Amino acid sequence: MADVFISYSAKDEQLAKFVLSHLVAHSLTVFLASISVAPGARWTPRIIDELQASDWVILLASKNALASPNVQLEVGGAIFGKKKLVPIMWDLQPSELPRWVSDFQGLILTGATMENINLQVAQLAAGIKESKVKGQLIAGAVFAGLLWLLSQNET
Repeated sequence: MADVFISYSAKDEQLAKFVLSHLVAHSLTVFLASISVAPGARWTPRIIDELQASDWVILLASKNALASPNVQLEVGGAIFGKKKLVPIMWDLQPSELPRWVSDFQGLILTGATMENINLQVAQLAAGIKESKVKGQLIAGAVFAGLLWLLSQNET
């Protein structure tokens, strides 16, 4: 399952693939429906499974995305699933976000230079990667602690 789920309008697929490339460059696994769902597979079950399994959801918050019922459902699932949600705004301002999205700190790419966009998306990818590594270290420490406790009980 993916580390990151990208929620976007199909009209914004070029930006979605740009974000995907930065995340993959940081060794993260990413679910992007247009390329992650195999031919013949059912869309809805796969999207639900990936959304539930992902810790992070990136919302490409554009005017197109906010008008999409599918994106609204995905973001609702992310919020109720207590996912780490990051809206990336590129053709609107934070004040234009619906209340249910504006609570989440995001990236504002509106009017940014390509260099700045690359920097912001790369920093986001690095932050997600760091969070993943910390989670793995904590899980490893817990597992090691359990093994130690079991070994102490055997003696």
